[in-house]
Amino acid sequence: MSKYLRFFTLLLFLSIILQSGIAQTASEQTAQPPTLRTNTQMVVVDVVATDRKGQSVPNLTADDFIVLEDGKPQKVANFTLERATGKAVIKPVAQLPPTVITNAPRFSSGSLSVILFDGINGDSVEHAYARNELLKFLNANELARPVAIFAMQDQLKLLSDFTTDSKALAAIVAKYRAPVKAATAETFQSRESPFTTLGAFNTTNKGIEDSLIQLNQLAKILAGYPGRKNLIWLSESFPLTLFPEGMRATNMSGPDLHSNESAGGPTAGVSQMEMMLTQSPIKNYAALVKKVADALMTAQVAVYPVDAGALNKDDHLAAQDTMDEMAEDTGGEAFKNSNDLALSLKTSIEDGATYYTLSYYPENKNWDGRFRTIRIKSNQEKINLHYRQGYYAVNPEKLMKEDTDAAGENFSRALQLSVPDSTSIIFQAQVKSPSDKNGKILVTFHIDPQTIAFEHKNGDEEYAKLNCTVWAYGKNREKPDMFNGTVTANLKPKDYQQMMQQHFLPCTQELDLKPGTYTLRLGVLDRAASRIGTASYVVTVQ
Repeated sequence: MSKYLRFFTLLLFLSIILQSGIAQTASEQTAQPPTLRTNTQMVVVDVVATDRKGQSVPNLTADDFIVLEDGKPQKVANFTLERATGKAVIKPVAQLPPTVITNAPRFSSGSLSVILFDGINGDSVEHAYARNELLKFLNANELARPVAIFAMQDQLKLLSDFTTDSKALAAIVAKYRAPVKAATAETFQSRESPFTTLGAFNTTNKGIEDSLIQLNQLAKILAGYPGRKNLIWLSESFPLTLFPEGMRATNMSGPDLHSNESAGGPTAGVSQMEMMLTQSPIKNYAALVKKVADALMTAQVAVYPVDAGALNKDDHLAAQDTMDEMAEDTGGEAFKNSNDLALSLKTSIEDGATYYTLSYYPENKNWDGRFRTIRIKSNQEKINLHYRQGYYAVNPEKLMKEDTDAAGENFSRALQLSVPDSTSIIFQAQVKSPSDKNGKILVTFHIDPQTIAFEHKNGDEEYAKLNCTVWAYGKNREKPDMFNGTVTANLKPKDYQQMMQQHFLPCTQELDLKPGTYTLRLGVLDRAASRIGTASYVVTVQ
């Protein structure tokens, strides 16, 4: 406890010396002072290099790679190698008092895997088959690197946080049941959907929208974990590529399914998927697709689609074509035409454990929103490279404004009970129960400033503005008591350096609650960068 008390002594000291630079308010009415923003954007590309036997090649240098964007050479700004070395070790966490919680990630591994169980697309038959295959894999294999399991349903659901305990994961999956969906049931909405003309996509327009929203949410969650993440999307239906503007006609599987070549009409040689993206209601999702693709890029996520439909009588060629493009465009690998989903899962987790990270600032500063292709070459012979194939050149300032406009909605969603903790903003928080003199609960946040997007202002000051929020869920789990506030910082260089050395920015909230037991959802929002941190804590008010 002495170590903890020393920490809060530092917290008090920092609060005193910075009181002229940090102000806390109870509302959002204070006008935000003008700030200077930069429009530079670093592009990060993870590259998996293998030899002809599929073995990792771990001895390459930056000089062995050539980076091209839209065919033009780019200067590599940073180069690192992440090499798998045995079983991942849980990140040591300091012993905290029972009244203190943190949302800091438990693993510092440079390679994480997320299994995404799709309960939105497809039907209950495939859902049950995929669940059984996932159980088969977990019961038969030990995990060398951390794995988390999420489920897509009416909203994104965390089944298990990152762990290397395959038996614990198996126990959780054994209890899980995806929402029941009628197999091949036709509805008015499904008859509206253009996907009914392309074989067994088994999804609807709403399914597409829900999938994209939850993928974007998952990307934001994973952004808080450093390094490459393998997203293993276990589904029977993959109806939408994440990079439609980068679709390559040469990759289409055949004219009978993918192209309209009748009588050499005006759409000859155009894939049906491209036609859907431009002529159907799906075109309304183009902006959301770009946002999801950008979020995955920022979070260093490679998608590994695994066809849970496996080998059956239904036509999955259209969905599998999308699988191929989704995997190639993000630097992952597609697994299809196999009933051994357990093997596909094992291969997906092991792939990319050793990889190179290249980053560069694009020579082309015209942020026109278009898709830009990335090509990585090696001057070493007999080496295979896979990496994401491009990105959308969205203006960073425009993207930041769009994210800021949606920040409140995203923050509210992140504070719901059923949503996994977010880790883009890292914090610890002490929850102090009411005393006899004060019937209020005191929540003291100490936020990691390394995760805050400080901005230069007035030449030498560092500026930040954060929301510190607590939602208290009592008996009525649908309507929490909400306690919202803000903390702002205008720091001179000396005070800024002091804060960085002490590793926290303070913020407090007082909760006036009736007697009862509550689940608190604690959250911090940095609107400038649309970063979110959340955690949960159970407290009883006598």
